[in-house]
Amino acid sequence: MNKLPHQIILRALAAAMIVGLVLSLELITAPQIVQQQNTRGLSIVVRMPLHLTSDESIEALVNRFAERGVQRVWVQMKQDETDEFIAGSLFYPSNLAPVAAGFEDNRLGRFIEALAAHGIEPLAWLPVLHDRQAWEMHPDWRAVTIAKDGKTVVQEDWLCPNHPEVAQYQAEIAREVVDRFPALKGLYLDFIRYDDDFSCACPLCLTELAERVNWQERMGRPLEPGDILRAAEKSDSLWQAWTGMRAEKIVSVVDTIRDAVDEARPDFHMGAFVLPFSSDYYELNTQSGQDLERMSQAGLDEIVLMGYWDDWELSPWWVRRSLETADDLVGDNADLTFVLDGDMGVRRTRLTLEALGDWASEAGWFHYGHWSDSEFDRLQRAVDGFYQEGPMPRPDQVSVVIRIDTEPDYQPSYDAVKPEMIETLLTLFAEEEVKATFITVGKLAELQPDVLRRAVEQGHEIGSHAYNHEQIDSLALDKQIAAVDHGLDALGALGFQVYGFGAPRNSITDEARDRLMEWNLEYDGSAAYDPLSSFMDVQYVGHSQGKQARILVIPFIMPNDWDARYEAGISAPEMLKAWQQRLDRVIELGEPVFVLDIHQWSASQPDNLTALRDFIRYVKSRPECRLVTLREAARHAREVLDRYELPAPTSGDQKPPLPAPQVQFVTGVQ
Repeated sequence: MNKLPHQIILRALAAAMIVGLVLSLELITAPQIVQQQNTRGLSIVVRMPLHLTSDESIEALVNRFAERGVQRVWVQMKQDETDEFIAGSLFYPSNLAPVAAGFEDNRLGRFIEALAAHGIEPLAWLPVLHDRQAWEMHPDWRAVTIAKDGKTVVQEDWLCPNHPEVAQYQAEIAREVVDRFPALKGLYLDFIRYDDDFSCACPLCLTELAERVNWQERMGRPLEPGDILRAAEKSDSLWQAWTGMRAEKIVSVVDTIRDAVDEARPDFHMGAFVLPFSSDYYELNTQSGQDLERMSQAGLDEIVLMGYWDDWELSPWWVRRSLETADDLVGDNADLTFVLDGDMGVRRTRLTLEALGDWASEAGWFHYGHWSDSEFDRLQRAVDGFYQEGPMPRPDQVSVVIRIDTEPDYQPSYDAVKPEMIETLLTLFAEEEVKATFITVGKLAELQPDVLRRAVEQGHEIGSHAYNHEQIDSLALDKQIAAVDHGLDALGALGFQVYGFGAPRNSITDEARDRLMEWNLEYDGSAAYDPLSSFMDVQYVGHSQGKQARILVIPFIMPNDWDARYEAGISAPEMLKAWQQRLDRVIELGEPVFVLDIHQWSASQPDNLTALRDFIRYVKSRPECRLVTLREAARHAREVLDRYELPAPTSGDQKPPLPAPQVQFVTGVQ
């Protein structure tokens, strides 16, 4: 189940986000919630490698599902992505494809039978066109895409749906699955799509496209891959033919699999997991080739939208719009359901269900990791709270933070970062009686410690911005950790008490964030979103390696001063209006924190400084708001989250064997 097309969705939304800086976008309000009962029970997706390690684990897992009221389980029949096993490996004995090590003993069959014996519907989850095993064995099956320079590039692990042997191979596996496991109640296809806008551009596909549009006859030359790139920019007849052909090829694969399944078990229930943005943004984003109207007419009984809005920097209201659009396309041809991330926090899950309203009962849940008791506790707490308690009370106050990234990034050197910039901001904050947070690179603090000490004396907070404004996610692992440590050590050596961190350009990694937890920092500010087009609430993030630790992630609001003035190219008054609109939206959503991000160089631009002053005064005019430091906002956010989230993990191993830090830190989870 692929959750990775960030670059495509960001490209599809880029224009709308820039427009949103200047114009007041139509706000999507949450539907009115009608108190309802969850009569369907839980539907969950189970990835095999982490779960079926022995017969004992099978028994324990099925008992856990039964105790938790699980009614449907999508059982992974074939590896989706190359991690624990190679993509395309089967999880049952077969001669059609390589079998994942350890699964030759038919433990998957015993798992399916055990589910059925407990009254739980087992459903086969079958990835299709992302198949490394077949890709390796059949080079002529490989999908090809078009690079920016117009040259073709083979896509790793992806198969061309236009190759007739590809569909036949996947159909044989599908038939074997439904024939061999009679307890299965349905078959659901995944990765039944393309990976980007410009695949497949193999010779077979290019030849067919050229014939469809009579290219040689009209143009007097062969069709070249670059012609498709140029067609995309103009959305001309060639582009329409390209997207139409791709949609037909996906439907053709579905048809082939449907026919094979019907031969084994006529009228067997068959569905497909699909990307939602080919319905919501079909003309703008043709990545998947999944035309939901055609697919629902091709013999699919159920369309399952993958609603991973939190991974794609969108919003739960976007999922609802996608469902409504998909419903118009699918009509009565097929059932329409969806899956959400099963590892969201309690509050985020409840907010999502509230946004979905009467669609909420159709939700299934996907989790890359292990469906442990703690995972079920969190999910059930959210689902039960939604059905039994209705909408969550919204916080009475919004903590508004002025965050200043104190750095050399947009200056030619550290010499260009004048202490007078910070002094000007301190004067403004004193006049407006505001306490702010300076997220500071360690090297600049070493060069200009006195002005930062004056900031602390006046009640402002100092946070870390790494040492030399390093792009953390571009560094080797040891250098990522060093960048975090060096910045914190530098601030500590100067006597600053540090409670939080913000990665330069939000370039945080799991390993770097783990390190913040090991330093016992209270918050990480390495995230951002635009509340007019997406949603990202304050949330706890746990240690990626399973250690008993977590940190509060507090995103800042887009646009900041750089994005507004230099990326979007809007004026300071327009930037002020954009900030005000987004504060209004955060208040409307009932979110506890709003973080405005600026840079110290804004103090050298009078119109930016005026916009900042006017924004502060606008905040003061809103009775729901209070201006605080990031640490104070983190405490407020924890009070809100802790009403809903499970208790913080308690363990004596939160502090790792680090050298004694030179800075005094405070435990992040209190």
